[in-house]
Amino acid sequence: MKNDIYRQLQKHLDKHPVPFPATETGIEIKLLRSLFSEQEANTALKLSTLPEKASKIHKRIKDNMTLESLENLLNSMYKKGLIMRKQNPKNAKAYIYSKMPLAVGMFEGQIDKVTKEFAESYFEYEENTFGECIVGSKINQLRTIPLNVKVDTDFHVSNYDDISQIIKNSPGPFGVMNCICRQAKDILGQSCKKAETRETCIMLEDGVEFALNLSDGKEISREGALKLIKQAKKEGFVLQPENNQHPNFVCCCCGCCCTVLGAAKSYDKPAEFLHSNYYAEVDEEKCSLCETCLDRCPMDAFNRVNNHMEINLDRCIGCGACVPTCEGKAIRLIKKEEQTVPPADQDDMYKKIMVERFGVGGTLKFMMKAAMGMKV
Repeated sequence: MKNDIYRQLQKHLDKHPVPFPATETGIEIKLLRSLFSEQEANTALKLSTLPEKASKIHKRIKDNMTLESLENLLNSMYKKGLIMRKQNPKNAKAYIYSKMPLAVGMFEGQIDKVTKEFAESYFEYEENTFGECIVGSKINQLRTIPLNVKVDTDFHVSNYDDISQIIKNSPGPFGVMNCICRQAKDILGQSCKKAETRETCIMLEDGVEFALNLSDGKEISREGALKLIKQAKKEGFVLQPENNQHPNFVCCCCGCCCTVLGAAKSYDKPAEFLHSNYYAEVDEEKCSLCETCLDRCPMDAFNRVNNHMEINLDRCIGCGACVPTCEGKAIRLIKKEEQTVPPADQDDMYKKIMVERFGVGGTLKFMMKAAMGMKV
């Protein structure tokens, strides 16, 4: 009976634009059982992809649960990082609720409360199937932008690719929270090889509520956010904001812990899987063979060839981690001829992900069902 509930939940979550596929091993069921009680799983089955009022969700509850009890349960599930909750745009004193994908979503919701059982199950699921879901679509949830490094002067850096401008243009508020990837690796005894710091997830605007309510995150100033970017440059982290022009978060990632970079790194050509508008280039005459780029590159894109370093462009993701520590100043970032313009905002991003996964017809059917008040 228990597995039936969790299998139903797996199938329900798999209807989200971000997949939650079944596996031959059933590790996804173990993963769900480490997160949801039976009551929580049954309640999650009543939630839609699009946010709804608790009163609307309550109509799908067949037992004697009161509306007040349901709201209490939904708020508890939100605090546990299991579902999404937003302020009702029509009532500032109320919330609307929806189901949430595994990532970006439930995985990040385990910040500061991750268990060994969950971490083991998640990484097994990622290696088995889910890693391909993270990076295998044309429209991903994250993209890669350069660190604050010098880009070839022939090219203009768009605001959505300029981390300083993203932060300066944001109305705020700003926040920071720990990195779930590093915490999960810590609990498995595979701590980060890049740095000891864990507060590396920068939250912007609506994302700050997530940081404050679901973790031990804290609010910071705009200057504090820019300071974290300077630290990221020093450590050689990869900047991965949400894949739209007004991101709610910017992750400062490393190749040894990040689930997105790790999934891409497992392929021969990571550059094909990660959204980036840049690539690195080495000036052979300036290269001093200091080899600091070997340690800084998260994708193992550098190789020593005769008397200089060479970049495998199939592996280069244009993050710029190699640029600031190059002793001979031999590395620069070049803008790709074919540019990728990110979606306008989060809603636009998920619409594009949905169309890619379900097609135009499937998306229209989805929207029609939602307009009729049906669960989707």
